[in-house]
Amino acid sequence: MKQLLILQDPGVSRERTLAVAGRELPGWDVTHGDIPDGHNALLTVNSPVDSEKMKAVNGGMISVAFTGYDHVDMKAAGRHGVAVSNVPGYSTNSVAELAFALTVMSMRDPRKKHGIELHGKTVGIIGTGSIGSAAAALFNAASCRVLGWSRSEDPDFPGRYTGLSFLLENSDVVSLHLPLMEKTKSFMNTERFSMMKRGAILVNTARGGLVEHTKLQELLLSGYLAGAGLDVTAPEPLPPENILHRIPGVVITPHSGFNTEEALERRTLEALKNVAAWSRGERRNRVD
Repeated sequence: MKQLLILQDPGVSRERTLAVAGRELPGWDVTHGDIPDGHNALLTVNSPVDSEKMKAVNGGMISVAFTGYDHVDMKAAGRHGVAVSNVPGYSTNSVAELAFALTVMSMRDPRKKHGIELHGKTVGIIGTGSIGSAAAALFNAASCRVLGWSRSEDPDFPGRYTGLSFLLENSDVVSLHLPLMEKTKSFMNTERFSMMKRGAILVNTARGGLVEHTKLQELLLSGYLAGAGLDVTAPEPLPPENILHRIPGVVITPHSGFNTEEALERRTLEALKNVAAWSRGERRNRVD
């Protein structure tokens, strides 16, 4: 009998996880625990999988119920012949909806004397992958003019591609949807912030490291920027004494873009389907 060890529940109840596992992995022994011992597969979310765990599932697989997998020792996976899969796109709609909601919440912050209408505003989407495109569609539905910038352009993007400087100079709202990597770290730096339109709003539902928070804070305090909607920060969580919490127009949520019932249900199902596919010799969502 093949064995799956769940190191970290994928977000739904334990009972629900086991029920889905029973359907997707008939005949498997599925248990929860911390230490693998001869298991064929492990399921984790963002809990680290080090070389010791890789050794314990030699020739097996790691199913990561998450899009990112930088917490998995990929070199050790290669040494021990361990397959690794992830779950891309499970929270596309959830994160896009929060980006839209943060925009409206920032514009209508009751700490301000007057709110601002979103209707007719120009929204710049930086990063036009699945989440950026989904967010663009929501802004389109609100009668916004949507601009987009990305290193690779999608012909189905529901907006108009422009140069980055044009987007920053003309957007009333700038929404970030980039992955965090060495070349995008501090993407919104002093130079790019200086290109933004006076009175604009920055929205970040991607990664806190994309933004130089010191510069953002400075521009918000001076009134140059009208607000910010931040689901991610650096550091994370943002300390309660940080002044960003007290600036009208700044709305901060606790990295909860992915945290909807529907998204967590999807990633549970997809992570278990990845295990089932591996057991049949199929490459499904593999990243190794």
